[in-house]
Amino acid sequence: MGILNKNILFVQSGIPFYYPSLEMSIYNALKKAVQTVTIVSTSKEAIKTAIKTKPDFNHVIPLLKDYGFKTGLWLTDDPYYSDLTQHIVSQYDYVFTQNSGIIDFYKKIGCNHVFYIPLASDPSIYKPAHNNVSYLYDITFLGTAFENRLSFIDSIADYLKQKNTCIVGYGWEKLRHYELLKDKIKLKILGTYEESLQYYTSTKININMHRTTQDQTLNCNSLQIEAHSINNRTFEIANSCAFQLTDVRSNLMKHYTLGSEIETFHSSTEFITKAEYYLAHEKERLQIATNAYKRTLREHTYNHRIRQLLDHINI
Repeated sequence: MGILNKNILFVQSGIPFYYPSLEMSIYNALKKAVQTVTIVSTSKEAIKTAIKTKPDFNHVIPLLKDYGFKTGLWLTDDPYYSDLTQHIVSQYDYVFTQNSGIIDFYKKIGCNHVFYIPLASDPSIYKPAHNNVSYLYDITFLGTAFENRLSFIDSIADYLKQKNTCIVGYGWEKLRHYELLKDKIKLKILGTYEESLQYYTSTKININMHRTTQDQTLNCNSLQIEAHSINNRTFEIANSCAFQLTDVRSNLMKHYTLGSEIETFHSSTEFITKAEYYLAHEKERLQIATNAYKRTLREHTYNHRIRQLLDHINI
């Protein structure tokens, strides 16, 4: 598919953590898809730029509708801020969400054009390690210590203590078994995606665990709208050609084939059983990681997502 003769204004969220790297991946994908794309960081700047450049489509600012521009919003953390997003989504011509479970809710409150666009990975950032990879860890978990994650890690603490384990993120001092595992924990927020990549590719088994809709940490989802879609980490670990054991979201099977492209667990016991198996069977572990990597490059990069998004926009 060639470059579209379109002019798009992309307005950043202004949130200083997590989103800047994601936004740059989206921006870079837009540059490959359309003739002209301009990125701005503030609402005031967006209005001035839009009036000057007259884009076909504006990503984010509803006020620009007053000037006759088409506007759109891509939400990448649904449903956890639905108490807030429900008050703004109807202001946009197009709404895109990474969670298929919230689409019916948005339609009921007045969104006529709302579409499911999953998260993805940026292959310019996430890449396989060199052939002579040197593993530093048996098992790694990266991420914030949400309630279900704390409970899970506590349930397998004795097992993790026996392994070369690394846990990185915010809030892990709240573990009941923190003293048992503290020499394996790095209480820090990951600074860059490149830092995450180093952990993924130097680990034999990466744990991927989604937060629940009932979790109260940074949660504005009082209606408890279900989360069906997989997180960005699923795609990023796969794009790194690294192996992961993930819990199950209902949309997982739409993106990867269980058993051949990704492995899952439903309980602590199943996790330990599968972790032991794949630590001992390196060839199978590497083949699954390779299959997921190939699938990701074929279907799950931000270049693919931007094309999907643009297909929905009538401009």
